[in-house]
Amino acid sequence: MSAILYESSDGIARITINRPDVRNAVNNEVVTQMHEAWQRFADGDDRVAVLGAAGDAAFSAGADLKDKPRDIWLAMPNLSVRCDKPIICAVNGVAVGAAATMVMLADMAVTEEHAQFIYPEAKLGAFAGIMAGFPPRMQYKAGLEWLMTGDPMSAQRAYEIGLVNRVVPKGQAMAAALELAGKIAANAPLVVQAMKAIARDTLPSSPTERYYPQRRLLDGIANSNDVKEGVASFLEKRKPRFTGT
Repeated sequence: MSAILYESSDGIARITINRPDVRNAVNNEVVTQMHEAWQRFADGDDRVAVLGAAGDAAFSAGADLKDKPRDIWLAMPNLSVRCDKPIICAVNGVAVGAAATMVMLADMAVTEEHAQFIYPEAKLGAFAGIMAGFPPRMQYKAGLEWLMTGDPMSAQRAYEIGLVNRVVPKGQAMAAALELAGKIAANAPLVVQAMKAIARDTLPSSPTERYYPQRRLLDGIANSNDVKEGVASFLEKRKPRFTGT
């Protein structure tokens, strides 16, 4: 069973975290397949993406502590892959840690009224740093209180401080998110993408947000065929034949 489902219909990519038996916890398989999904969306013809989760127990319980993910940033919308097309989260239950970060990094979010947002890192003594990019995306003082206390935040409070766009009754997040996506997908795609690109370029980014795209670039070089060719040509005392791959 695939950890991430990707469905495409009417210009909308529906991406689903598909591990309901473990409350959609994020493991290495989720990270790998989520990165592939973001790349597929960025490169494909779909105009809007909606990120949801299987089942009704949780949007995601965060990192899977039994299979702790490496490079969890690769699962993050707008961080894993540069994309000028809008991404909407449909939050159907509790969003913990990395899942709350996904909601923060998405362009829009719809949440069900019973959902909670929990960022427990201050209570656990661990901090990846990605959530530090919250100030442009929600009220600073309210957001800092939420992070530093580690207390759960209600759906209504998330709406009040700007983390989500809408609060809907239980069981309606996906339908509401798809309705919103449909309205956007019906508009001029070049204009929509320009709006997002320009808006995001006006946002200040945290050091962590600047670091990961640079790391992606450098990792691509480190794992390239050209690196292998460069080393081989040096050892063989010949001119390298670089291919740009």
